[in-house]
Amino acid sequence: MEKMIIFKSQLTEKEKTKVGILINEVIDLYGDFYLTKNNIRLFIKENISVLFDNLKKGDKIAYCDDGVAIVTGFSDKFGRHYIKLLTKSNNIVDHLLKILFWNLNCDLYCKIKKNNPVKRILKRNGFKFAGGRGKEILFIRKYVIRHKENKNGNANRSKN
Repeated sequence: MEKMIIFKSQLTEKEKTKVGILINEVIDLYGDFYLTKNNIRLFIKENISVLFDNLKKGDKIAYCDDGVAIVTGFSDKFGRHYIKLLTKSNNIVDHLLKILFWNLNCDLYCKIKKNNPVKRILKRNGFKFAGGRGKEILFIRKYVIRHKENKNGNANRSKN
């Protein structure tokens, strides 16, 4: 059975509670679930209000009972949009990424620790190695324009 994944910017109070409980329950084994403000890493678990403020300002979130994916960079008009993942198991990562791909029309970046097994899932979903520094590696997935289908199921192609 496929998980019901919610994608949005602003959260209701009830949704904030649900997401807050999920974030508090899940252990961030690799220390990759953080936001960066003024060159300082703010771990989301300890700074949940910063996450909710950024969502109000335009950042995006996809979540379900088993995990959360946050896309940062919209709230501060930054040129790069970073994915931050926190899941109960790696089995849900593919589903969260799929929802992000369908709802966002921008390049996506993900910076994780070199030993994080999510790197295999990122590669499987079209992310490419973009660089490394110390214990971390950076991946990028370039945005690909999808053609919309018409009533007959044929793709409409633009003339550009």
